[in-house]
Amino acid sequence: MAMWQRRTRLHLGAESGVRTLAQGPSADTVLMTDRGLPEAVTGPLAEAARVASGGRLRTLALDPRALTLDAVEELADAVRGSARLVAVGGGSVLDAAALARLLSTDGQAARRIRHGGPRPGLVALTGAPAATAPHGGGPELVAVPTTVGTAAEVSSAATVLVDGARKLVMAEPLAADLAVLDPRATATLPTGLLLEGALEALCRLLNTYLPEPGRHVPRAGDAEARSLLVRLAAADHETASGQDLAPAASSELRTELALLSAQTVLGWSMLGRDPFVGKVWYLANELSLATGARKMSATVLVLPAVWARVLAGDTRLGDAGRLRTAWQAVRTGIPDLPEDPPAGIAELARRWGVPACPTDGQDPAVLATRAARVWGAGLPMLGAFRTAELAELYTDVLEGAPAA
Repeated sequence: MAMWQRRTRLHLGAESGVRTLAQGPSADTVLMTDRGLPEAVTGPLAEAARVASGGRLRTLALDPRALTLDAVEELADAVRGSARLVAVGGGSVLDAAALARLLSTDGQAARRIRHGGPRPGLVALTGAPAATAPHGGGPELVAVPTTVGTAAEVSSAATVLVDGARKLVMAEPLAADLAVLDPRATATLPTGLLLEGALEALCRLLNTYLPEPGRHVPRAGDAEARSLLVRLAAADHETASGQDLAPAASSELRTELALLSAQTVLGWSMLGRDPFVGKVWYLANELSLATGARKMSATVLVLPAVWARVLAGDTRLGDAGRLRTAWQAVRTGIPDLPEDPPAGIAELARRWGVPACPTDGQDPAVLATRAARVWGAGLPMLGAFRTAELAELYTDVLEGAPAA
């Protein structure tokens, strides 16, 4: 029997951020923001939260590059006892806020993240208490994303750096209570980064669609996934592949893409899927950490090599027929993309301006050893692959990198 339930409520549309925060409790409130955000984005939200809280508002400006587990533990101390926690920023800030809320109610969570789990990469806190009152006594979490694509505002998973390695933490209480999809919060996001976010959501769908589904995945889930792929790909025409947008069109498109991104996590397309089927994320994660590249730069470098193996019959990475079907859905939105999926995704990344991933000095054997240690050796992520096989795959990835 497949169960389906999500705790996060969505508020969306222009000014939804201010309206939501203005209706907050007249009680202690913490506002966490990315310190790099302009006043035009954070100012109105902070003022609405300040008035609603009766002046009991503390603002914490965060550096997304410095959000280690140690830093999150300090944030947990800062939010403990508050009634509401508002997080405004990209995926790193939203993840940090979700983890801080969890750590503020679970005294063992930090230790389990630092040392627990069967492997360094995954920590599943299945016994974590519910995070909101009256169950866990933690603050209500309101997530206001200022980027598109990560879906961190609706996810029950978060990543955090521990001793230089990225850990994936999974726990239901990490999901925000409210997610506010306000185009004013993404108003300063360049069109190129908007497209990169659309590509991230598109790749997330593709990665989960490719494996042959289990018997609990209904046809409606596959149908919704293909529909979402078409709609996300349509961003190519809406933005004229990276051209600046008119303000009215920008607001409408930003709302649409934010909602589509959230739907890749909340919608029927995920019903019954194995949460660990997307092998590309784990491979790209290690490449991103090793090179210092952005997540999508590493992802679009890994994808063609992985898809070539899918088309060659490696069912551990996905089903060739499902890949062709999914890619045809993308080409329904962008008909002039190459029919060959590996060539097509590389072309789409180039067209949407995703920066190239630097590969100089990278050793595929070192990348493979790290990926196997963190995500392999019997774990459901990469446990089906020997280290030597991962090294061969990373060799294909690095050899496929465009010339500098």
